[in-house]
Amino acid sequence: MSSGQPLLHRDVETAAMREALSRVRAGGPSVLLIQGARGMGKTTLLNAALAARGEVGALLLMARGHPTERDHPFGVVRQLFEPLMTAGRAPPSGGSAVVGPDLGGGLDRGHPVTPDLLHGLYRATRSFTGDRPLIIAVDDVHHTDPQSSQWCSYIARRLDGLPIAMILTTADTGADAGGPDDLARDLAALPYTRLLRPSPLCAQCAARLMESVLGGGAEIGDEIGEEIAAACHRLTQGNPLLLRELAGRLGRSGVRPVSAELPRVLDIGALALTETALGWLSGSGSGVDAAGVDLLRSLAIVAPEDGMEVASMIAGHGQDTARAAGETLRRAGLVTGTPPDRFAHPRIQQAVLAGMDPGERDRLHRRTASLLYRLGAPLRRSARHLMSAGPTGDPLTVTVLREAAGEAAARHAWEDATGYLHRALAETDDQDTVLEVTAELGAVEKHRDLPACLRHLRTAYGRVRMAPHALMSLAPFADILVTANSAEAAEVFAGAAESAAAAPQFGGADLLLVFAAQALLWGRSAGRLGLRRLGRSLGTLVSPAAREFLSVLALASGARGRSLPRTLAQTRRCLDGQGPVPAAAVLPLVWGDRLDEASYWAERLVSETQEAGSGTGLALALLTRAEVRYQLGSLEAGLADAEAAVASARECQAEGFHVAAAACAARVLVEFGDLEAAESALKSVAPYGDWHPMISGQALDALGRLRLAQGRPRDGLLTLLECGRRLTAAGITNPACVPWGTNSILAYVLSGERSAARMVAERELELARAWGAPTVVARALSAGSLAHEGQVRLDMLHEAVALLGNRGARLEHARALLRLGIAQRQAGDDGKAHETLALALRLAADCGAGRLAALADKHRAATAPARAATLTPGHDDHVLTVGERRVTDLVLRGMSNLEVATTLSISKRTVDTHLARIYRKLGIHTRAELAVILTGLSDDDHPAAPAGEPVPTGPHEYL
Repeated sequence: MSSGQPLLHRDVETAAMREALSRVRAGGPSVLLIQGARGMGKTTLLNAALAARGEVGALLLMARGHPTERDHPFGVVRQLFEPLMTAGRAPPSGGSAVVGPDLGGGLDRGHPVTPDLLHGLYRATRSFTGDRPLIIAVDDVHHTDPQSSQWCSYIARRLDGLPIAMILTTADTGADAGGPDDLARDLAALPYTRLLRPSPLCAQCAARLMESVLGGGAEIGDEIGEEIAAACHRLTQGNPLLLRELAGRLGRSGVRPVSAELPRVLDIGALALTETALGWLSGSGSGVDAAGVDLLRSLAIVAPEDGMEVASMIAGHGQDTARAAGETLRRAGLVTGTPPDRFAHPRIQQAVLAGMDPGERDRLHRRTASLLYRLGAPLRRSARHLMSAGPTGDPLTVTVLREAAGEAAARHAWEDATGYLHRALAETDDQDTVLEVTAELGAVEKHRDLPACLRHLRTAYGRVRMAPHALMSLAPFADILVTANSAEAAEVFAGAAESAAAAPQFGGADLLLVFAAQALLWGRSAGRLGLRRLGRSLGTLVSPAAREFLSVLALASGARGRSLPRTLAQTRRCLDGQGPVPAAAVLPLVWGDRLDEASYWAERLVSETQEAGSGTGLALALLTRAEVRYQLGSLEAGLADAEAAVASARECQAEGFHVAAAACAARVLVEFGDLEAAESALKSVAPYGDWHPMISGQALDALGRLRLAQGRPRDGLLTLLECGRRLTAAGITNPACVPWGTNSILAYVLSGERSAARMVAERELELARAWGAPTVVARALSAGSLAHEGQVRLDMLHEAVALLGNRGARLEHARALLRLGIAQRQAGDDGKAHETLALALRLAADCGAGRLAALADKHRAATAPARAATLTPGHDDHVLTVGERRVTDLVLRGMSNLEVATTLSISKRTVDTHLARIYRKLGIHTRAELAVILTGLSDDDHPAAPAGEPVPTGPHEYL
C-alpha cells in the first residue's frame, strides 16, 4: 500500500485500512475516520488507502471540503457525484430523480433537506454497488457544508449489508464547532467504524522522512545526525508535513544537516513552522483560528516579558476566546507551556514579527506601551515598546520615556537611560521640554560619555542665556566629574553662579552653591559668591549642595596652602556620613597628613562609585585611591588602581582623568625602576589640555621625575619649572599637592646649580612649615638636605626621619632613611649608616620601590661591619640552626609570629621559642637589631669597599 510518499510510523493505520478494504471486498461495510491535527498525514493515509482500491475493484467517489465552500448546499455531494454524471454514468436503477444528468435540479440552494431527499440520495448511492464495491472518500470533512455533513451521517448509518467503504479525514475534535464534530460523534458510534489517530513521528522516523526529502543525504552530502534529527523532531513535534517543509527548505538553502549547522537548521525550522502554521490558521475560516493569529501577533509584540494575559488584552479578545486560541497555537507547535504563554522557539517570535505589516506592528507596540503604563508595570517595559515603534509626537510618549530614563538612571543603566532620552528629544519640538530633556541627558551622559555631556551643556547654556528662568536646567551638569575635565564648563558655571546670585528667585541658595562650587574648583571669583551669600551658617548646613561646596572649598583652601586646621575641619564637616562621599574631600586629608582617614574614605568612595556604575566617577575614585596608596607606600596596589583608572577614563573619554591616572602610574613605575614603562605611560597622554591645572601639574611633575631618573637633569629641570609656573599661575602653591619644588631641588643639584637648589629648598621648607603637615615638612627637609653638606645635612635628615616616624608615609620615610644613611656614611659613621640603610632597605622593599631598595642595598653592603668572632661558623653556641634560619628569614620579610607559624605549619609557641633562642645567641633584644646582624651575616655576596676608600656617591644616588 503506497501513496507515493513513505508511510513511516503508520503500521497500525496501514493494517486498519487493509482490513477495511478486505471487508468491502467481502461485501460488508466499513467506515474509516482518520482524525488528527493539521499536517499529521491524514491525507497521506487517505491517498494510501485509495491507491489500493484497485485490489478490490471498487468504484471511487472522491470529494474534499474547503472552508470557503461551507455556504454551498450539498457542495461535497456535488463533488462526489458530478464526475460520474458528467461522464454519462447514471445509477443502474432508482435515484434518477435526484441524481441525474442535471444534479443541481434536486440539490439547488433552495431545496429543503427532507427525509425524501436524503433517502433518494441514499438509494442513488446504493445503486452504484450493483456490480462492484464503492468507496466514498471525503478529505477534510470538517470543512463540509451542513447539508453534505448531514448526508454523510445519513448514509453511514445505513451501510449494513452493502459493500461500501467510507474513508473520511477530519481535524481534531474541538478544532471547530458545530456540524463536523456532530458527524464525527455519529460515525464513531457505528459498529463498523474504525477511528484512526495518526500519532507524531518518532525521532528515528522523522530522520528517515527528512532524508527521503533530501534524497537520502546524497544532495546534502551527509546523513542526518542524531542531534539534528532530535532537534528537528522537538521543533516540529514530529509533524510529518512540517518535517517535509523543513527538509525542503534545508535542501533549497544548501544547509547541511550536521551538528555544526544546528543553529541555522533551527532558524530555518522555526521559520518553516511559523509560516506554515500561520498559513493554516489564516486560511481555515475558523473564528478561533483567526483569534489565534491575532493572539500570536500580540504575543510576538509583548514577549518575553509578558505572556498571553497581556497579549489577549492587546488583541482585544476575552478570556474564553484567548484560552481556545492559545490551545490552537499550542497544538500547532507555536507556543508552549501550561497554560501556553511563551514561544516554542525564539525564532518563531522573530518570524511572526517579520511577517507583520510595519504600521500594524508599530500600532501594537504603542498600544502595549500605553496599556503597561496604565497597569503600573515597570517603566522600562513601556519604554521598550515605544522605542520599537516610530515617532508620533505624542506627549504621553515623552512623559513615559523621561520617567523610564529616570528609573534606568536610578539603577545605573546609563545606556538605557541615554537611549530613552534621545528618543524623547525626537518626539517633541516644545522648547521648554527640549531643554529639560537635554539637562536630564547631560546628567546621564556625564557617567559614560563626557564629550557628549559637554555638548549638551553647551546646548543648554545657549538656551539659558536667552531664558534665565531656566537656570535650573544647568544643575545636572554641575559636577566635579565634568568641571575637572573642562575649562569651558568652569566658565559656564561661573556665569551661572553670577546669574543665580543676581536672581535668587530662580533657584535659591542651593542652586547658587552648586554653581559656585564648580567655579571655586577653578579658582574663579564667582566661587566666593556662595560664601558671601551663606556667611557663617555654611558649616551647619547638611544639604548635598552644602556638602559638595564644603568639599570643594576644602580642596581649594588646601591647594593654596591655607590654614591646615580649617581645611581639615571643612573636610570633616562634609564627611559626615550623610549621603555619598564627596570626591573632592579625600585629597585634603592626604595633603593634611591624615593618610589613615584618607584611606578609609577612598575605599568608601570607590565602593560607592562601583555600585553607582559611573564610569567617570569610578575613574576619579580609583585615581584618588591610587594617590592615597602611593603616599602610603603601597606601590603595587597604587599601580593597579592607576591602570584601572586609565581604563575607566578611556571608556568614558574623560581625558583629564586619563592624564592624571597615567601620571600616577608613571610615578610608581619610576619607583619600580621600570623607566621604559613609565615613558610609555606618559607618551600615551598630552600634559596640556582643557582640564584642571592640577592635572597638568601632576603630568609634568611625573615627566620631570622620569627625566631625572633617566639621567637627563636639564630636561627634568625645565619640565619641573614649567610645572611650577602653571600651578603657581593657577594659585596652587601648597607643596603637598604636587611636589615639583622638592623634585626641582634634586634637578638643580644634578645640574651643578647648588645655590639655586638652596634657594628653592628654603622656599619649599617655608611653604611646608606654613602648611604644617609633618610629612610635607619632612619631604622638604629630605630634599633640601641635598643642597647642603656636613652637619647641616645630617640635622635636616634627622629631623625629617623623626617627623616621618609614625606618619604612615612609608615611601617618603624610606627615601629619607636612604639619604640619612648615605650622609652618615660620608661623615664616617659606618655603624650608624649600616643600621639606617638596613631600615631603608626593608622599608623600600616593603613598598616595592626597586630603585630605592637597590641603592640602599648597595650602600648597606659597603658599610657592613666585620663579622664578630662569636658568630664564626663552628661555634655551636652562636651558629643558627636550619630551623632558626627559616624563622629569621620570614621574620625579616615583615611577618608576625603567627604568620610565620602558619607558613611553616608549626605552632606560634614554637616560633616564640625559636626567636627567644636566636636573641640569646646573638645578644640582641629587638627585630631591628636582628635585621642589622643578619644582613651583616649575609654580606658575603656584597664585597665591601676597602677600608678608608669611600664608595662614590653621586647626587643621582639620592633619589
